[in-house]
Amino acid sequence: MGTVPLLGIVFGAVFAGIGIRVLTVGQRLRRHGTRVPGIVTGLRWSGGDDGVYYPTLRFQTVQGSMVETESDLGSNPSPVRPGQQVTVIYDPERPQRARLDGANGGGVLHGVLFLIFGAVVLVVSLIFAVGSWL
Repeated sequence: MGTVPLLGIVFGAVFAGIGIRVLTVGQRLRRHGTRVPGIVTGLRWSGGDDGVYYPTLRFQTVQGSMVETESDLGSNPSPVRPGQQVTVIYDPERPQRARLDGANGGGVLHGVLFLIFGAVVLVVSLIFAVGSWL
């Protein structure tokens, strides 16, 4: 088996895994998360020329603790700006795990895109690998 199919298999599996993780965290937050008002305190740019913005969120838990954390989901362009009031959904067991509530922050689109892209790369790479063995 050549290097290209092997790299494609690894690359596809990693992207599919990221998609599954984004979807499962989002599903857990939708089912068990707590929604509270919050504020965007900043945006962190990551990834060079083709990067994404990750919002930093500050909110108060229902127990009264103040939390400031960065969302694990980024986008370009950012759907929010610093100083903007937002609804945050957080994991009551791990308040540092928080996202913007709603379509922009739930992660469904991100997760599905990563999963589909990873699966396509994985399947195509496997087809090439099997073809090279025959």
